[in-house]
Amino acid sequence: MRHQFTIVKKIAASKANVIANYLDLEHIPVHSGLKACRVLTETERAACFELTSKVGPFNVRNVHYFEFRPPDQIFHAVKSPLGPMHVVSTVREFASGTPEAHCDVEVVTTIELPRVLGPVRKLVERLLRHLNDVVLQEDLTILERRQALFGDWVEDYLQDQECMLFKDLFRRHYARPGGRTGRPPAA
Repeated sequence: MRHQFTIVKKIAASKANVIANYLDLEHIPVHSGLKACRVLTETERAACFELTSKVGPFNVRNVHYFEFRPPDQIFHAVKSPLGPMHVVSTVREFASGTPEAHCDVEVVTTIELPRVLGPVRKLVERLLRHLNDVVLQEDLTILERRQALFGDWVEDYLQDQECMLFKDLFRRHYARPGGRTGRPPAA
């Protein structure tokens, strides 16, 4: 039984910072319910990785498929314990290039639930919405602080030592003209 729902996240950060946050693996320890990420394979725009997620009292280890669809979309698929699930996140930026830059991220989640779970699909949705809210609250701390300190500056994500998925593809869409990679301008 297919169940689909949409969440719209309001984020006070530029599209470059929001996309970089999706692709940045180094901040996973910030999330209370995520740990032990290990990239199994990566191409220019797609990756497969293992990740442990805490769902209630359970730790669940899954293999995830993650794809960057430039310039503004992330596709994520996982075979969850409740059934196959895919999530499409699309980032829309407003007030681009100004200190008031902010984004709406439309997150469309589709899960194939076993028929036996049909009667509790709204409960499953509530659980997934809650988990999404927890991750968003943890991410907002990073995103809003980065935006306040650096504005749209994302070149630190592009340094060789930074562990970020699809770095070259991200660079083509979000690095500043001329590829500046020095320190950000003083705030």
